[in-house]
Amino acid sequence: MSGMFEPKNDKAVRKLAQTQKDQKAKRKKRITAITIITVLVIVSAVAITINSSFIRRTIPVVTIDGIGFTAAEFEYYFNMEYSEYREFMSQFQGMEDLLPNTSRPLSSQIYNEETGETWAEFITSMAFANMAELASLYNAAKAAGFELSQEQKEELEYELAMVEIQAMISGFPTSDMLLQRMFGNSMNERIYRKIMEFLSISRNYSEHIRESFSYTSDTLAAYYNENRDEFDAFNFRQMFISTEINDEQTFEDEDDFEAAISVAASEAYEKALEIAGSISSEEDFINAAANREDETFDPDSTLNRMLSGWLEPEISEWLLEDTRAFGDTTVIYNEQGSLIIFFLSRDDNSYRTVGMRQILFARDRINPADFPEGEHDPGYQVALELAEREVQERAEYVYALFTAMGENENALLELMEEHSDDDTEGGYYSNITMIPYQSQYIMAMRVVPEIETWLFDEERAIGDSALIYTADFGYHLIYFTGFGEIFSELIADDRMRTRDHTAWLDSFTHGVPVKHAAFILVHI
Repeated sequence: MSGMFEPKNDKAVRKLAQTQKDQKAKRKKRITAITIITVLVIVSAVAITINSSFIRRTIPVVTIDGIGFTAAEFEYYFNMEYSEYREFMSQFQGMEDLLPNTSRPLSSQIYNEETGETWAEFITSMAFANMAELASLYNAAKAAGFELSQEQKEELEYELAMVEIQAMISGFPTSDMLLQRMFGNSMNERIYRKIMEFLSISRNYSEHIRESFSYTSDTLAAYYNENRDEFDAFNFRQMFISTEINDEQTFEDEDDFEAAISVAASEAYEKALEIAGSISSEEDFINAAANREDETFDPDSTLNRMLSGWLEPEISEWLLEDTRAFGDTTVIYNEQGSLIIFFLSRDDNSYRTVGMRQILFARDRINPADFPEGEHDPGYQVALELAEREVQERAEYVYALFTAMGENENALLELMEEHSDDDTEGGYYSNITMIPYQSQYIMAMRVVPEIETWLFDEERAIGDSALIYTADFGYHLIYFTGFGEIFSELIADDRMRTRDHTAWLDSFTHGVPVKHAAFILVHI
């Protein structure tokens, strides 16, 4: 036995061997313990890393067109798509039942039974599509040297400031806590600002391109004429004869119920034909409609004025017939009831839109429920008369001040601050038309008939004013600010821009989302 010292006897040798054996066993236990602790530390470190908000805000989990999106950013787009989808589906009766259970992860719920696609995968695909389009726009904006205008920068800062205000109103100690409640635990003001800047550049550049298209009056007129069957406005009166049927539960089975509906619909149609046959003038139509209503009937309730493209096909087809003339009447059948239509005119929308300012003097709302006998209570009638007299006196007083101050726009604006019940900024309304028109970019509005008649008087001139009473609101001190675009050109311009802008958007080849291993950081 080699060593520095030789054992003196066998007993010593055995003792030394046992000591060495014990020390070896202890070392083995110590190594095992260290190994276990090391594994636990590594596992804990991985878990901490995966759930670290810092990592989730920093490491890209998906790249699209060279732009990396972190888990926090992806979850913003995911949550927005999911929220908008739920809101859209909830508009339709019964469809909300087809939405996923909010108490369970979307990744554990099947969206498509045939393919096995989960709700998480479905919403992710929509989020990716939106992110890909935004990435294309952002890259195009940067390549073109596009910069946000000062106004757009101020709008962005305003939106960001509103988060802090909303947090305060909602009782959140910090803006971050509100953002985390809305968009996930990894969201904070810095990430939210980054997302908002990205969205602002992408969307404003898209809008910049849309506004860059230019069309001459001749081009607009030609386009309008090509599509006049869709763009022209039709004026007609309508009366609906409803199908009267008992509750479905009063029938023994569905077949009996369907048969009863068919019979009732036929009866409504026959009634509508009978009424239509008795009409030979517009006055006849109004009287026939009044006979079917209560004492509060308003003749204007039967009037309709719309672009033909917005009407049901059965209605527009009849209105568009070349031989259509004033006084023509028809009945259109439907299971829910039959519609009687009395044709008035077709309009090519060649008039100019108008603008106005107003001071509104709103009548106090008197609730009949506050009186023992409701609308028939003498006290209710007295209260109505008092409210009517008070609003009239207030309107006439301010109108006298307006007249004394020169009946100009500055006088109106000065009086508006103290006396108007209209919360529209400056009481200003533009793009007023004789039909409502709305698109993603334009809203042309229609006002109540009493004001519309005054605004579109052929002799109307800038600077004209009037005090106008309306049964629905009270009194309006109206100031005519001027004329806008020719309405037909406004329609054509809006549709052509939408067409050309859509073609421009469709010209992009969007990048394919590339998910990284770090996509496991995403919580869905």
